[in-house]
Amino acid sequence: MGNRHNVSILVSDLENHPSLPRMLQSIARQSTGLDSVEILVGGNGAHPLPSRSAWAAITNTDAVTIVPVEPECSVSDALNATADQARGDLLLFMRPDYRLDQKYLTTAFSVFTDCPEAEIMYADYIRLAPERNSSTRPGLVQLPDFDDSLLQTVNFLGPAVMMRREVWDRVAGFRSNTIYRNWDLWVQAATAGSVFYHVNYPLATCEHAKTPFRERAEDGRWKAMIVINNQSYFHMHTVRWALSYLRGDRWAQAFNFMTIPDSIEVTRMMHEFNMKTMGTDVLVQEAIRQFDTYSFRA
Repeated sequence: MGNRHNVSILVSDLENHPSLPRMLQSIARQSTGLDSVEILVGGNGAHPLPSRSAWAAITNTDAVTIVPVEPECSVSDALNATADQARGDLLLFMRPDYRLDQKYLTTAFSVFTDCPEAEIMYADYIRLAPERNSSTRPGLVQLPDFDDSLLQTVNFLGPAVMMRREVWDRVAGFRSNTIYRNWDLWVQAATAGSVFYHVNYPLATCEHAKTPFRERAEDGRWKAMIVINNQSYFHMHTVRWALSYLRGDRWAQAFNFMTIPDSIEVTRMMHEFNMKTMGTDVLVQEAIRQFDTYSFRA
């Protein structure tokens, strides 16, 4: 393959966002490698889709393809459709609120050339906070080196993750039964034995949008589906939690937002439920109250 790489940048038009032109401009401003890039856009007509010439003018490349998908198509299906038509040996799935550093492609080419064992590249990034949102602060997000145990609990890879085509061919693609489709995809890749490479430098920018109420309300279900989709990657206790949560068992709670409980947390969850069911928690609280009263009098 040498130093030459062909890159397919894949975008779903179903993810409509006002920052889309800025994302496209960040592609156009790459310091090198733009002549090796093709852009595939999957859309179903839900949003007014600019013409191919408009996309080409913004991105400064004529290698733009509009991939039509069915009207009822999901974002996952749209991305899968674009990937099926991609010709690059490197794939980059972009959301409209992502932006690339000018050295993104230069760095990626170096990583995949100098480290032939690397199959998935992820990098630190800059988080942009939305206006009038004091709960989130902008700044540099430094990511850890890859760890299976960490991916089993949180999606820490960040935006603008690039992979070799061989990785995509080993996985089932984006699934539509969970809104956390990127997390599910990285779990699939890790299960298949893919090698992740961390670049300790911010190569992307991502706008931190406020999480919709529905997404928060269904967080437990989406996480449980990741576990069900990839059962061999998770501890048997976590798989039991996912099955129990989807069945509606009272002991299985959604747990922390965007965090999958590990085996210890599942054991604690079940223990606390059993304690409350037997009324033991009331006895413990009464013993603590009496102890505090005795200590105060002493």
